[in-house]
Amino acid sequence: MILTVIRDREQDLTLAGLAAVALCGAGLTQPFPDGSPSRVDVADRTSLEVQCETINGPRVRQGFIRAGFDTIERLADPGLPPQQNIVALKVGPEHQQFLQMVDPAADALCGAGVTVQFADGRSFAGDPVHDQFVLVQCPQSDSAIVQQAFAAVWAALND
Repeated sequence: MILTVIRDREQDLTLAGLAAVALCGAGLTQPFPDGSPSRVDVADRTSLEVQCETINGPRVRQGFIRAGFDTIERLADPGLPPQQNIVALKVGPEHQQFLQMVDPAADALCGAGVTVQFADGRSFAGDPVHDQFVLVQCPQSDSAIVQQAFAAVWAALND
């Protein structure tokens, strides 16, 4: 299925692109034939498209909503089960300046249920401007997926 990501609270579609990279890195969406995790909607150029399995559609949409975007497609809430064996992971790029771009990725992964929000409601802990890394929480069984998702984001920012 194709989901069309549109502006909502957040207006910068570049940030939606980073959220798309994170969700693709986590395996919730699939890259397009050219390898990109999202593409600009050719019809209006004011939205992005991502593709995913129909079963993942609600999680992907919730990821974009948490990151400040929405989708044209209205899907049911994903109804995520409670998470168990929560661990904190340090995530950070090789190039420190990229950490400042952590928000859309962390928010999208949290909204999609890949990571778990902190008690204060934030998707990550730490200061992306001054720290070398931030902390995210996830079930221990998903730690490799989370690391893979953030590695995809850092690689995209490095290109």
